[in-house]
Amino acid sequence: MLAHAFIAPAAVAAAAPARASAGRAPGRRMTSRVRFSRVVVASSSSSGESNADADDAFEDKLSALRGKRSKRAAKDTGAMETTTTTDAGEARARQSQSRAKGVREFTRTDTTEEAPDANWGVEQVFYEGPPARGEVVTNVLMSWTLVWLPLTIQAVGRALWLKYKITDKRVSVISESPLRKERTDVPIDQIADVVSVGRGIGQWGDMVITLRNGEKIELRSLPDFKTCEKEIAARMYKEKIIDF
Repeated sequence: MLAHAFIAPAAVAAAAPARASAGRAPGRRMTSRVRFSRVVVASSSSSGESNADADDAFEDKLSALRGKRSKRAAKDTGAMETTTTTDAGEARARQSQSRAKGVREFTRTDTTEEAPDANWGVEQVFYEGPPARGEVVTNVLMSWTLVWLPLTIQAVGRALWLKYKITDKRVSVISESPLRKERTDVPIDQIADVVSVGRGIGQWGDMVITLRNGEKIELRSLPDFKTCEKEIAARMYKEKIIDF
């Protein structure tokens, strides 16, 4: 009995450190786990902050891109408005040209008489007569060359059968050729442009009249062409520009 009594406390004393060490080991493991968790949490928080910073930087870039696109969109809108205005102006010009009459509407064939319903009223005549006689003389003098002969024939034909009449209300071209009789009377307000070029040392010139629909009429070898050009330009059609 005594032996068992002495052995039991000794066994209990020997077992106590073992239990104590066994009790401390789980505590250390828990402390390590807590520390590891703190490290993980700290790492997670730092990575979250870096992600937030990256997101902010990305948002800033997006905002900058949106601003650039907005400026570009504004420029594109302005360009579209300008293009639309230009297209509208061109459409009005085409519509005006389509309504304007051409040479055919002002020409009578097989006759040199004026239209029965023509009423020009009192006119101020700037020129009335045939083409310049100096052209005929010059071409006849140069007709000894075969190259100049066709031009001489044309000049003689104009001098014999062609007649011009330019007033403050119309421009008339009258052809009395045996092959084709024709008369063209263009109202002065149907002329959109007039250009002349001097010939024969400036004694006569060739004039080109452009109608409102874009068609052209030529007056060859017109005497006093500068005065006629000036008077036509002062009275011809002026396109009205509408501001928007």
